[in-house]
Amino acid sequence: AAAPAEAAPPATPDAEPGAPATAAVTEESKNDQLGSVIVTAQRRETNLQQTPIAITVFSPELLQQRGAGSIRDLAGQVPNLYVARTTLSYTTQTYSLRGIGETDPIQEPVVATYIDDVYQPRQLSSLFDFNDVQRVEVLRGPQGTLYGRNSSAGAIRVISADPNNEFHTSDSLTYGNYNAIKAQASVSGPLIKDELALSIAYTRNRRDGIDYDPTLRRDVNRIDVDSGRVKLRWTPSEKWELQATLTGTVDRSDTRSYIPIRQPGGGLSKTTSFSEVQPYQHLNNGSASLRAIFHADKHIDLKSISSVNGFDLNPVFYDNDGEATLIQKNLIHYASGDFTQELQVNGHYDALSFTTGAFYLHERFYVQRDGYSRKNAMPTDPALNPENYGTLRAHNITTTDSFALFGEANLKVTDWATITGGIRETLEHKSFRFNNKTIDLAGNVTGQSIQGDGSDHWGALTPKASLALQYAQSTLQYFTYSRGFKSGGFDNRATNIDLAKRGFNPEYVNSYETGLKNEFFDRHLRANVAVFYNDYRDLQVSYTDPAYPGTTVRGNAGKAHTAGAELETDARLPFGLGVQFAGGYVRAVYDTYKNAGGAGVNADGNPLVNAPKWNYSVGASYDVPLPAPGLFRLAGDVNYTSEFWNTALTRPQDHVPDQAFVNGTFSWTSPNDRYVVVLTSRNILDSQKRVSSNFTPGTGVRFLNFPDPRTVLLTLKYQL
Repeated sequence: AAAPAEAAPPATPDAEPGAPATAAVTEESKNDQLGSVIVTAQRRETNLQQTPIAITVFSPELLQQRGAGSIRDLAGQVPNLYVARTTLSYTTQTYSLRGIGETDPIQEPVVATYIDDVYQPRQLSSLFDFNDVQRVEVLRGPQGTLYGRNSSAGAIRVISADPNNEFHTSDSLTYGNYNAIKAQASVSGPLIKDELALSIAYTRNRRDGIDYDPTLRRDVNRIDVDSGRVKLRWTPSEKWELQATLTGTVDRSDTRSYIPIRQPGGGLSKTTSFSEVQPYQHLNNGSASLRAIFHADKHIDLKSISSVNGFDLNPVFYDNDGEATLIQKNLIHYASGDFTQELQVNGHYDALSFTTGAFYLHERFYVQRDGYSRKNAMPTDPALNPENYGTLRAHNITTTDSFALFGEANLKVTDWATITGGIRETLEHKSFRFNNKTIDLAGNVTGQSIQGDGSDHWGALTPKASLALQYAQSTLQYFTYSRGFKSGGFDNRATNIDLAKRGFNPEYVNSYETGLKNEFFDRHLRANVAVFYNDYRDLQVSYTDPAYPGTTVRGNAGKAHTAGAELETDARLPFGLGVQFAGGYVRAVYDTYKNAGGAGVNADGNPLVNAPKWNYSVGASYDVPLPAPGLFRLAGDVNYTSEFWNTALTRPQDHVPDQAFVNGTFSWTSPNDRYVVVLTSRNILDSQKRVSSNFTPGTGVRFLNFPDPRTVLLTLKYQL
């Protein structure tokens, strides 16, 4: 896979360790060639075109051209990556990659997210606004050798700029329709030259609601987020680098207000929710990490990455029907705290490079969920017929301890052939303590439901083998076998004591991939191709166990396979024109999935959830030759996603139609590069096809989600 547009050239050989790659300027960029793209997907700096992994890279320049403020804005722009356009809350995000994903945000992900090499164990609170970002890397395929946990489908890495000896600042103010206001500021520079450097970044993001709720008499689906980051880097000698990072996020955005099919008057307004539940979400998130690097000699580096991370999401209220009556609602308190420690030994020799080390994670995940649900599809009044409602308070704690030893080595056996071998052994222990109560409609405890605890442990061996052939300086082919896994666990939503105590096993994938990376026409065209086949066993899904009729179970009930191809191209043409293409095809099928919709209702042979067969993105940028000082650039992209289903049952109510989105920017950069003005429009054609659909026959609930409408934003930026 290729970077969808030019990224920064590599740092010069004598560049300061840790300096951002954007500091270097090469002759290549002056000659209008495609610049080199440096990635760290293999835990060391490598050229993208010589890295035998399918990777998409977004540089700061490309993020600006695409108007992308977060990973959610990259939806449709990475081959075979599905990014849900609407989720439970602003800072919650779910993903599917090459047909495999996790739709429940409280479950552990299969597409792992890393922020500055720190693993995010939950999809809740995992989304951050980009600010002073050096690059974003999307690694496709299992990353079971080098990366922490649960990277069986791939990994998303957000790398922010480290402070160094160069002073720089970037400050911007954005205003747009729906009273959207985003203020961002970052400053970085030396406190003590060659020894101590500091960077600070802050984002304030506000927007009015894009929908209206006549029941609550207010607009809904608002954004209200503040986030900040501080980095302190100390280099006491040539051998030592130490960097401490503190981050914090306060999110008071709405939870998602759904659009119900049943609306007063019989019509369907795509911008009206009738929910009676206030969409409260109070999230406080914070993390602290310490990265220490010891350069033992010119060949060996020792690295330690320690982190403490946690969030408190209390309350988070959401209505699962969008109607102005009690049918299904949840009043929840989530809290998570985790500690991770990773130790690495990195070796760099002429013919051999390697990374080996150990990883440890401890996490405590707390849930209190008050659930209210009508027992049937008949319209009833909860005040008159409380017996028609199921009410339960789930109260549980999941504790995870994960330890892994890993290693990967690359051996250059000839000038044109390199073999890679890697292995990771993971040992995990989980405990699950639950104390569920029955409650009344007012939230008062009326009795005990289930109480107890369970524990289990698992081990997983995930190897990798790869052969890379450098046919010419500009042509690389690789062949890779890798194995990934997703941790086992317990059913957080279980309401039966036997099911609550019963753990489910890890999910495994065997992946086979070949890729071809090419550059043509004196580095004016880059074209990268990948073809893959994934075999998933013990797939973790929700189903009905005939031994427990009427109860949904989380467990290993599925087998699946996915197969597909991906193409990414980047062309630098005359007259300041650049064109990029990124496209993917995937066939993702459940081989077996028994009792997916109840006893005897199977999903064997059905497409996987959130797995569109086709997706592609076409982007272009043009340096407009206007008779005025500065650089005027027009950029746009069109991304298309074919139809898919939100559940494994492929009912008409679960169908999401194919759709396309058009985005564009027009920017001016002053001759000295200090001042930038950007006009951005997303969803220019105001596409209002549904992007997700939910149907629950037992309660008669059916609601839809629609994308954000056309937005227009004007940004004024100062950078130095």
